[in-house]
Amino acid sequence: MRAFFKSVYFIYIQIMILLGTLSSFVLFFESTSSMNLLLALLLFIIIGLSLFNGTLNGLVASLLLLFLMGTTLLIMSVKKTTFNSFQFQMLSIEQFVVFGLVLIMSVIIAGAIQERVREVMNDRERLRYEVEQFVSIDTETSFDNLKRMKLEINREMSRVNRHGGSFSLLMVELDHYREFNQAYGSKEMQHLLLTIGQKANDLLRTTDRKFRYLDNRFAFLLTETPKAHVEIIIEKLAAQLQTHQLTNGKTVTLSFHISFNEYDSLKKQQSYEQFIEELESEIMFYEM
Repeated sequence: MRAFFKSVYFIYIQIMILLGTLSSFVLFFESTSSMNLLLALLLFIIIGLSLFNGTLNGLVASLLLLFLMGTTLLIMSVKKTTFNSFQFQMLSIEQFVVFGLVLIMSVIIAGAIQERVREVMNDRERLRYEVEQFVSIDTETSFDNLKRMKLEINREMSRVNRHGGSFSLLMVELDHYREFNQAYGSKEMQHLLLTIGQKANDLLRTTDRKFRYLDNRFAFLLTETPKAHVEIIIEKLAAQLQTHQLTNGKTVTLSFHISFNEYDSLKKQQSYEQFIEELESEIMFYEM
């Protein structure tokens, strides 16, 4: 965050320098109002190009403009003609040099501002991503939340649809969630959720994804795990989770309802919503 404000501060300083340069330019010239208007218009066009497209494009446009102006000035000096018929006063060599220097300096400053703005936008995007990553984690279990669950399962479904393979999704619902909270309080509930998170992380592979998508519902995405192996995992989870030790040392017995299903290439017509709805409709029929 400090780097973000530092970048904004530098942008502010550079804008002030640019405005000071433009002010000095306006005060220096004593040409006709038409000539000053034309020069100011050209200057702002090149500065705008630099602000939106960077220093390189601004410098190329500046050199091209100075070449055309210099050539025109040289031809008029040789032919001893002026723009009087157009109510313009021809620039002197000194004014042309000053205009060129101001133009190049303004382009460099404008390009630096553009770079700073891009850095600020990139930093802002990075901060937004980091915040989203933090928000997607359930702090009580260290599992991912519903938003992350949708993203990861959709990604796995796309992988299976393109390259084959399979994954299984195991859903676990903690029974009597509200009753436990009312009987033992929020502190014990936090301890319970933390314990569930630790036991699941110890039991499952690091490649498996763990989600807490409702207060009392958890989902485990088991990559390349057929149904037969899921039943073994359920037995291990039951052995670990059914007995819970409270903070005071006493133990209580917990009960869970489960459902699970395998997603493979034969189910590629199923959407995420259909796949989840099918699992949730079966979760009340199987007790762990």
